Amino acid sequence: MEINPNPEATTDGTLTHSIPADSPAGKLWWLLPPATALFYPQAVRALYESGKLMHQASGLGLAVAWLAIVLSIGLIYSVSAVGIGIAWLLGRHESTSSSELLARRLAHMAVASPPLFVLFGVVFYLLHAPTGDSVFWWILWLTALAAAAWSTRRQTENTRAPSTSNPIRLRVAHGASALLIVLIFLAWHLLNHASAVFSHEFNRDMMNELRKWYRSELIQPLLVILMLFQVVSGVALFWRATATRCDLYRTLQASTGAFLTAFIVSHLNAVFILGRGVTGADTTFSWASGAPVGLLSDPWNVRLIPHYSLGVWFVITHVGLGLRGVLLAHRVSPATADRVAWGAIALGLAFAGTITVAQVSVHGTS
Repeated sequence: MEINPNPEATTDGTLTHSIPADSPAGKLWWLLPPATALFYPQAVRALYESGKLMHQASGLGLAVAWLAIVLSIGLIYSVSAVGIGIAWLLGRHESTSSSELLARRLAHMAVASPPLFVLFGVVFYLLHAPTGDSVFWWILWLTALAAAAWSTRRQTENTRAPSTSNPIRLRVAHGASALLIVLIFLAWHLLNHASAVFSHEFNRDMMNELRKWYRSELIQPLLVILMLFQVVSGVALFWRATATRCDLYRTLQASTGAFLTAFIVSHLNAVFILGRGVTGADTTFSWASGAPVGLLSDPWNVRLIPHYSLGVWFVITHVGLGLRGVLLAHRVSPATADRVAWGAIALGLAFAGTITVAQVSVHGTS
């Protein structure tokens, strides 16, 4: 099904479309994900400026500041939302073309804007070029936008989208690796982060106990290997998944997978190279929360708010969607499997909200 813009009423009251859906003008909506991603840093900057205004304002000015914060948050999270929406629309087609495939993969890439922006920021900081991330971001997304615009003008032959899924062995290996990560690290790590909303002291004590486990000589190297395998296998699964017809659930799984691939690379780089290797920082919850300045009060740290909040939400969502696939493969009813997936989405949102509240409340701590 193609989306046809600009409906016009005919004399008999029916609707017709003045612009064919397969024309360049009819494909302009394909450009939305790279276009919104292009201006993602400006939306993040707007959140910082809104936060600064809130700290300085009073009376009516405070209401204006809160409105600015809400609008800037909406702009930030709309980048990933638009990417998911366009990827889903493109993935529903019975047939696809190389142009649609490019647009679809760029849409998934736009979903990963928050961790990509953090990754580029850390990389260019390590290269002693603190403003290089903004320049590189513009080059990257202008190139992506130009490629998408050029592809809409090409006349490419549609081919039927393959319905075959990824190789079962690769999916099982990816799922087994994810399960190990959840059991030996992720579940405890998220609970530890969520505990900070109640007490930073309890969070620190719990973290110190957990570190005896997942920073041990056996577990830490295993975790790193498992994380890297998730990245490599995830890219392979993503590449094939985006070439097949997808419903909403498979689109969400591919989109959150694209986000998490960038997030894992960004997080490993920040913790092991920047944190432990270069600055020698103790990578605690306070470190991840931008202490002592905080997240909202610093023009660089503010990018960590969508990075971490969506990271928490999407990792739990991704696990839930994977579990849905396992349940369906074992002949559990679709209704039950769907409820499990939506339950995971709700649980992820609750954890993301709790941890984000804890993070933005960190000020003047170390």
